[in-house]
Amino acid sequence: MFDRDVSGRLVAGLIVVGLAVGIWALWPRENSDPSPTTVPIAVETTTTTLLTTTTSAPPTTSTTEDTHIVATVEEAEEILRALWFGWFEGIYNQDEDRIREVVGTQAMLDAARSQFGVMEFEAAPNAAAIEFEKAEILRSDADCLALWVTASAPFLSSSPTVTSAEVSRWNGASWVLVSTWRYRDDLWEADCESELVPLS
Repeated sequence: MFDRDVSGRLVAGLIVVGLAVGIWALWPRENSDPSPTTVPIAVETTTTTLLTTTTSAPPTTSTTEDTHIVATVEEAEEILRALWFGWFEGIYNQDEDRIREVVGTQAMLDAARSQFGVMEFEAAPNAAAIEFEKAEILRSDADCLALWVTASAPFLSSSPTVTSAEVSRWNGASWVLVSTWRYRDDLWEADCESELVPLS
């Protein structure tokens, strides 16, 4: 059981990091050469490390005084918008502490670090600029919030619309982003069950 959990987390982490690099590499740029030689192998994987974001403190949503379970799509969008904003703001300012506020896995932290000075921005990240075309709650309970979303971040140099499954976990104080998957039926459910470990 232990080996399976560790292997699962390791594989998920590697996929997330590979996809973060793959997405950045595939992000359309001005005067980019559409030649197939520029397409990295990471694109063939089934996951994607897309935009991840949050405001200064990720908003906690509660349906009662004692719980933070998200009940509506609107609440879920606000949480994800805040997480994505924090992700982009941390990368933009090369601020690792900011990234730590919004991610819950080492793989997500490492993926953000790898984009310091690499990801291209048209303007400073702005939470209000992040737009959701559609969003659907795939899972919402006390420990896990999973969304299927189509969204864009216009402050990036190239801001295509991206569709993904976004998995967040409750860390005892706030929601943190743990993974991003390209397809709705990918193996994101395991990320809702895995143990959150301290970031290094």
